[in-house]
Amino acid sequence: MLKAVMLQLSLILVITGCALLFGGTLAGLSVLLGGLSYALPSLLFALRLNRLTKVASASGNAYPLEFFFGEAIKILSTIGLLALSLYLVPDLMWGWFVGGLAAALQAGFFAFLLKH
Repeated sequence: MLKAVMLQLSLILVITGCALLFGGTLAGLSVLLGGLSYALPSLLFALRLNRLTKVASASGNAYPLEFFFGEAIKILSTIGLLALSLYLVPDLMWGWFVGGLAAALQAGFFAFLLKH
């Protein structure tokens, strides 16, 4: 799961570079905020899931409720970060913002192509 999150972050940085090149500073900021609004909660969830996996393998127990609770927190924190981005930067460029969010959301599908 950490590889998928790293792929998300890499794709966000590439799209941010393209936005800076073609749209300017505000477009780059919009892409970065849109992408990081999804990627940061995913990173924290992946780190927590990695820790829980080690604990579960050592004890022989599974923690499905922890998984769903962590996923719910990830969704709520993503919504909160999206709202915070819109509040802090009111003149955000919507197309670039949604593009950064879409890039972060779709990067997980590309993780299957890089599976070793």
